[in-house]
Amino acid sequence: MLFFLNICAIIKGMNSEEQFKKAIARRNFYTSNDVGKVFLYVFLLPILFSFIFSYIGYGIASAVGVDFSGAESWIDVLYQNHLWFTIPYALISQITFVCTFFIYNKVNRVSFFASKLKVKKINPWLTVICAVFGILFVICLFGLIEGCFGELFSLMDFEPSVTPIPLNSFGWYMLWILIFAIVPAFCEELIFRGVVFNGLKKSLGSLPAIFLSALTFALVHQNIQQFIYPFIMGIVFAVIADKTGNIFYTMIMHLFNNITTITIQYMLNTGALNLDMPINAVYIIVSILLALVIGSLFFLFYWFYLKKHKAEEEEEVGEYNSNPIILAKIPLSLWAGWVISLLVLVINAVLV
Repeated sequence: MLFFLNICAIIKGMNSEEQFKKAIARRNFYTSNDVGKVFLYVFLLPILFSFIFSYIGYGIASAVGVDFSGAESWIDVLYQNHLWFTIPYALISQITFVCTFFIYNKVNRVSFFASKLKVKKINPWLTVICAVFGILFVICLFGLIEGCFGELFSLMDFEPSVTPIPLNSFGWYMLWILIFAIVPAFCEELIFRGVVFNGLKKSLGSLPAIFLSALTFALVHQNIQQFIYPFIMGIVFAVIADKTGNIFYTMIMHLFNNITTITIQYMLNTGALNLDMPINAVYIIVSILLALVIGSLFFLFYWFYLKKHKAEEEEEVGEYNSNPIILAKIPLSLWAGWVISLLVLVINAVLV
């Protein structure tokens, strides 16, 4: 009854039917203000929830008699030695991403379709091409990122973080595919291409949105050793989202990119693949050549295929702001998110 009276009061305050329609309508786009708020949420909330979950885990572990004596960090004891803690802990960020997406849309009356996820408008050939590129980017950039840059970071005493979840049997391999391939491909694309890229594109235009969304995507990973690769792939994903107008294709590319990475690691762990080779001049040259090959292939794909989708996309969703980037258009919340995430990244790199 109270709900009905509130609705009547709202309608009475409207001067026209058009005003009422606007009041109940959902937005079908994101703005840079949405981007700033969502990025702060998806960066800060996982940290908060991780602390809460860790203390709950500590309480449970203490109650069942887990010994923390002599350990430098009780969180490391739980994370490194107890899978009942490690597996849910690994999913906190992704669960936060997807919950933030749906709750933010609900509260702010933004349509789900503002993310540009269109499962009913799928080109099978484009889907296959995106899957293939997702695989090729890992294969062609593996030597440069993991070998050359990995060796450089090792010389600087930055050691890569290792997930203690086993990857030495097919069962564990399938669990990795679920946790570190399927779930991130869906959740991260909803946030970083669905909200961040589309919101920045609406306010700043395509080119600034591509690079700024890639930067945001790289910063949220909070790993200085893995900053370069997410930034590169963030650019690639954003280009796909920009030219197709559908983040389904970026989800597919992201999914197969993750699956390929996990498969290579699985083959290394089981001895099916051996990539133990010296980092010398030949290795560096071959790695650079492979990176140039995949870059050239993607450029050809963009020039001869993706550019043809631009006219169709403009007809469907209308022209976006194509003015040069104006720093004043970037909201304070997004600047704050970038600064905070960068500070946390540096602190983690120095302390860990």
